[in-house]
Amino acid sequence: MTETSGDDDTARALLREREPVFLIDRKGRGYLRTLRPGGRMTVRGAAVACDAVIGRPEGSTVETAAGERLLVLRPTYAQLIPRLPRQAQPIYPKDVGPLLLWGDIGPGDHVVEIGTGPAALTLALLRAVGPTGRLVSYEVREDFAVMARDNVARYHGPAANWTLRVADAFHGIAERGVDRMVVDLAEPWQLLDHIAAALRPGGVLTAFVPTVLQVKEHVDALRAHEHFDAVEALETLLRFWHVSERSVRPEHRMVAHTGFLVVARRVADALPTGSELTPSDPFGTEKLDARRAAGSTHDDEGGDPPEDLEDD
Repeated sequence: MTETSGDDDTARALLREREPVFLIDRKGRGYLRTLRPGGRMTVRGAAVACDAVIGRPEGSTVETAAGERLLVLRPTYAQLIPRLPRQAQPIYPKDVGPLLLWGDIGPGDHVVEIGTGPAALTLALLRAVGPTGRLVSYEVREDFAVMARDNVARYHGPAANWTLRVADAFHGIAERGVDRMVVDLAEPWQLLDHIAAALRPGGVLTAFVPTVLQVKEHVDALRAHEHFDAVEALETLLRFWHVSERSVRPEHRMVAHTGFLVVARRVADALPTGSELTPSDPFGTEKLDARRAAGSTHDDEGGDPPEDLEDD
C-alpha cells in the first residue's frame, strides 16, 4: 500500500460535520445523532459538544457532561433503519437483505421501486445499484415523498441517479426495459399488467406483503398472469443472542414476523392463462422430476438443489 492510499484511508475514518453518528453507551444502547458545527448532542439529558467529535476518527470514545463514556461510530444500515425519521413503517433490515439477494439487485441495474415511505429500502437500493445504476421511486403521498427526499439527502448524500416520482403507480409506470422491480404496497397484484409492461424479459419482481392472505392473493395472480413464472414466497426470522461471561442465551425480545417476500420472473413468451408453477398435487409421489423442474429450485429437505437442475 502506498503512502498516499494510507493517507486516504486515514482521511476516510475522520468524522465530518453534518454526518450522522451512532453513539453506544456502556450497556450497548444506541443513539442516532447528527454532527452539527457548534451544536450539542444530548444522550439521556447529558450533552456532548459536536465540535469535540468532528475531525476525530470513527471508533473514538467521548465523555458526556455527566462523565459517561460513549463509543462514536458511523451507523450501519441495520442500526440506521429502525431509528430513521418516518411516518410509515419501514421494511426492516432483516427483510431488506433477502430482498436484495432474492431480487438479484446489484451494480448497474435499472430498478423501479413502488411505495417509498421513509426511504428505508430506497437507501439500500441506491447502495446496491451504485453510481452506474438507476433507481426510480414512486410515492403517491407528498408528505412521504418529502420525508424520503430528506432521509436520502441526510443518510445517503447526493443521488443523481435517483428519480422520485410523486405519482400513483396504479395509473401507470412510465419506465420500460426495467431490470428489477420492488413493490411495497398492500395489493401488488393490482399492478401486474403495468409491471409486465415495464419489466424486461427475465426481469425480477419482488413484492413485500405483511399477511398470508396477501401472499395467497398475489401468488395466485402471478400464476394466472401470462407474463410471470418462477414464483417463490419466503419469510425471514432473525433472532439475536445474548453472550456474556457466564450466560449464553437467546435475547428475550425478538422482531419475529414482519412480512413476506414474493419473487417472480418476467417471461419473454406469454404463458397459457392459468398455468401453475406448483401442480395441484404437491405432495404426490408421481412425476417427481416434472414437479421439481416446474417448482422452486430450493430443496425443502435442506440439501443441495436437485441434480436434474444442474448444467449438463
